[in-house]
Order: sequence, then structure tokens, then C-alpha cells
Amino acid sequence: MLPDATIDRAAHKLAEFRRDNTLNELLDQYAVLIEDYKRLKSDYEEEREGRERYKQLARGQERNPFALVVVDGDGYIFDERFVKDGEEGGSRAAKQLYDTIKDSLRCKGLETCEVMVRVYANLTGLSKALCKNGLAGAEKRSLSSFTTGFNRSYGLADFIDAGELKENADFKLKAILRLYADNAQCKHIYFAACHDVGYVSDLTPFRGNRERFTLLRTPSLLFHKEFDRLGMNIEELPGVFRHTPLTYAYSTQIKTSLAPFSTDISKASLAYINSTSNKGAANDGNAVCQFYAQGNCRYGNTCKFAHGGSKASSQNSTPSPSTNSNGNTTDRAFSSDWRNGSTLCNGPKLNIHLLPKKEDIPEGQVAINAVEDRLDAYLPPPDPDAVKRLKILSQEKKFCNNAQLYNSCENDNCEYEHAPIAEDLKPALEHLARSVPCSRRGTCRRVIVGFLPEYALRITPSVPLFRAMTLL
Repeated sequence: MLPDATIDRAAHKLAEFRRDNTLNELLDQYAVLIEDYKRLKSDYEEEREGRERYKQLARGQERNPFALVVVDGDGYIFDERFVKDGEEGGSRAAKQLYDTIKDSLRCKGLETCEVMVRVYANLTGLSKALCKNGLAGAEKRSLSSFTTGFNRSYGLADFIDAGELKENADFKLKAILRLYADNAQCKHIYFAACHDVGYVSDLTPFRGNRERFTLLRTPSLLFHKEFDRLGMNIEELPGVFRHTPLTYAYSTQIKTSLAPFSTDISKASLAYINSTSNKGAANDGNAVCQFYAQGNCRYGNTCKFAHGGSKASSQNSTPSPSTNSNGNTTDRAFSSDWRNGSTLCNGPKLNIHLLPKKEDIPEGQVAINAVEDRLDAYLPPPDPDAVKRLKILSQEKKFCNNAQLYNSCENDNCEYEHAPIAEDLKPALEHLARSVPCSRRGTCRRVIVGFLPEYALRITPSVPLFRAMTLL
């Protein structure tokens, strides 16, 4: 038997051995913890750096917010009071656009945003069209002085010549729209090209995004209904773009003479006869035959008056109103977008300045053209400030056109406002009323009517322009 001392020593050694093994295990576990800590620390540092970068990026995006205004300058033409003044007019046009956009941004709570303007147009073609209307010179790029003034107005305004090819402006507009549509610094986009349905597909991905997109309309262009379906904001910029479609002047000078008329309303007759003969007519130099213009001259080629050439010629005849597939006359037969090459724009042109004046139409009668379509009296463009004030008032209450303009409303249950408005607002209201065609169109013979059938303006220099007839 081993003595007790030996047994005790053996037990002590066993205890020491066990203690050493436990320490190794603890050391191994501690080493694993250190490695895990190092890995977690590395992950933490990466996350912290990533968050700092995100914060810096977010601060950078909020540092210079801006709103983008994209304009198709071939269709949305600036008001003539700007265009005809060249460089000075361009500067004033840019300022007017800037001021109206800033007013709109304030209403949206984006008053701190800068305004970036990009106007794309075929400068050569637009200069030619404006030259025909007496708003620019005959040079190939006569509008360049206007664009120079526009670009110098402030740093973020650019009127860019997209070139003479038809699709160039479309290409540029679509590219800049794609670039800024998802840009975080771009807080809002104003899109002024709603006369061309080709842009609908580019805006469709942003359908219903009213907080980011506003579509701009102008009275001089047809706002296609496809844009209404996008569910975006729709606004007008008063005093910036033309209120009336761009008209085209004839190359030959048109003269008019007023035939004397009786003071008896039932027998009164008002005639505007074109004294410029058709150079292609067989009877060059003779007066124009009014019966031939109406299609009922009994003398044919033996008539001593000029017949103004073949009826088939688009330049010497008054065409009928354009119709749609249902046979109904279109509400807007013309567009001022000359770039699209509409067949209507290639035919007889609109000569709004040749409309009869109010004082020239005998009381109780209406003016008609050679094919007996009604012609309302000429209305000069309204004051932009008055248009803006009227628009603000109309948001609160709608005005009765008959009561305001003619002091006569036959509807006893009329729900519109009859309280008189300021006199300086009436021209703007009358101009607004004229923007909707009368349901009777060219056949209307009411003396008091607020609407002008636009297709009745298609007149030619070889036929009587206006005459008056008594109220039916």
C-alpha cells in the first residue's frame, strides 16, 4: 500500500494537471472572442463610413435644389410683344417666365428652388415662320437676337437651337426628361410640349406623380386629352406664351375696301372686296366675280370678271372645314405648331388681323365669309395682367359670360356669377369665351355669341373676304 503522503502528492499533481487543461480551453475561447471582435469592428467601421457617405450625399442633394422647365419652342412660341423686340424682348421673356414659375413654386412650397429653363427649337424654321407674320426679320436666323437676350437674362436660362431636322427638338426634350426625372436635386419638372402626343409615352412611367410634374398649357395650342389622363398638375403661365395661334401672312398684299351701306338694318350690306387680282387668272386685271366665289356664276369662262383660277387650287378656293372620322367638324382646325407640317397649315392661312372690326359691322347683323361661315369681330390680345387676375378670381367663382359681357342672361336659374367685374377684366373674359367654339359653328347667326368658329377664318385673296347679313 502507498503511504498517505504519496497519495496526497499524486492527488495534488492531478489537480494541477486539470487546472492547466482548463486554462488552455479558456485561452482558446478568448482567442476566438478576439477574432470575432476584430471582425465585428471591421464591419462596424465599414457601416459607419457608408452612413457618412450617405449623409454627405444627402446633404449635397439638398444643398442646390432646382426646378426644371422644359419647353418645345417650335410649338410654345413666346408672346409677340417679346419676340418683336429682339434681344431686349428675349431678356423680358426670360424674366416673365422666371417670375411666373417662381410664383408656382411658392404655391408648392418649393420657393427655395432655383429655376433651370431649357427651350429647344428649330431656330431657322421658327425665324421663317415669325418673319411671315412680321415679327422677325428676313434673315435665316433672325430670331438669334431674341435668343441671345434670353440666354443672357440669367445663368440657368438657355434657348437652344436644335437644328433644322424635324425630330431634333423631340430628341433633345426626351433626353433631358430622362436625365432629370429621377434626379434627387430636381424637385419639380414643368413640361411645355403638350401639343405633341409623341411625348405621352415618355411621361407615362410617371403617371399620377403630381408632386413632381406639372404640364403647361397655352391658349394658342390644342392641349391633347391624352395628357389629361396622366394625372399630373396642369397649369398656364399667363403673359409668357402667345394667346392666339401663329398666323401666316400672304406673300401678296391684300387690300380691302368698304362698300357703302344703308342705315336700314334690314337692307344694310357690308362688303370687304379684295382688289388684288389673281395673277394666274385668265381675266387678269378685272374685278373679282363674287358669284364665281359662291359657285354659281352663270357666264362661266365668258364672264368679264376674274374667276381667280381653278376651284381645285388650294390657293384660290375656300376649302370646307376639316372633319374627323365621325363626320363632325373639329373644334380646333388649326395649330400654330408649324413644325408638324399639318395639311391645314399648308393650305389657306389664318389672317386674324383681317377680321372685321366691331364698328364696321352694322347693328343687328353678323359678318360672314365667302362660303357664308360666321366671322366674329376681331379681338386684340388681352392684357396679361388682366388674364392673370381673372384666372385668380375664376378659381373662387365662375362668371356668366352673357351677364358680364352683354348685360343679358336669359337663364333664370343661372348658377354663374352675375355681379359686375372690373372693366379692364372684360376683354380677358371675352377672349376666354372666344376660345370655345359655338355649337352652331359657322352656321351661327346670333348677334350676341361668345364663340368664334376658327375654321371660318380660312380665307383666300381671290374671293370676297367678308360681307354682312341680317339676323335670322
